[in-house]
Amino acid sequence: MDITQFIQLTKSHKIVPVFFHQDAAVVINTIEASYKGGVRIFEFVNRGLNGLETFKTIIPYFNKYEDLVVGVGTIYDSKTAAQFVEAGAQFIVSPGLVPELANYCVQNNIAYIPGIATITEATTAMHLGCEMIKIFPANVIGSAFAKAVKSVLPQLAIMPTGGINPTENGLSEWFNAGVNCVGMGSQLFDKLKINNGDFKGLELDIEKAVETALKLQS
Repeated sequence: MDITQFIQLTKSHKIVPVFFHQDAAVVINTIEASYKGGVRIFEFVNRGLNGLETFKTIIPYFNKYEDLVVGVGTIYDSKTAAQFVEAGAQFIVSPGLVPELANYCVQNNIAYIPGIATITEATTAMHLGCEMIKIFPANVIGSAFAKAVKSVLPQLAIMPTGGINPTENGLSEWFNAGVNCVGMGSQLFDKLKINNGDFKGLELDIEKAVETALKLQS
């Protein structure tokens, strides 16, 4: 998926779950709950020693969903990105701006969303060919920064990630600042429900967050 397609998708799907678990079965159940809750973009986080192996295990389960886009986050170099893309990743996210990773993704027409925390980084990302940036960590930097970026670099799409609450107040703060979508991890996924295998309860939580986001855009 190229970045233009990805950005277009965020016009309808405002919440991007960000998740990792070493148990592939838990990841599969979590993505299933997210999909049933209305999510159509999902970021698998590359953590631990078995991130690639876990991704290779889970990705065949979701090929049946033609409208589900699964990408990988916490990528630091083009070699790792290429391994995940070969395994089926449709977009790449990094916690910081990595020029060689940006070059790889732009040259191969792969959606790449780099993490940034300053206007200089946002400008550098734009010059590297990036069309979307990730404000990270969002709860530390704040929504006022997103508004500032949009005022000077309106052509950049924005996906803040980190510490955003899936409430009307939490979401409206960022959407009012002009972001395209929000990445959500621990605030979206109740650890107790995951540990107890309550994926139906997780689905309902996610459905509520998705409905809140869509209501704010209507």
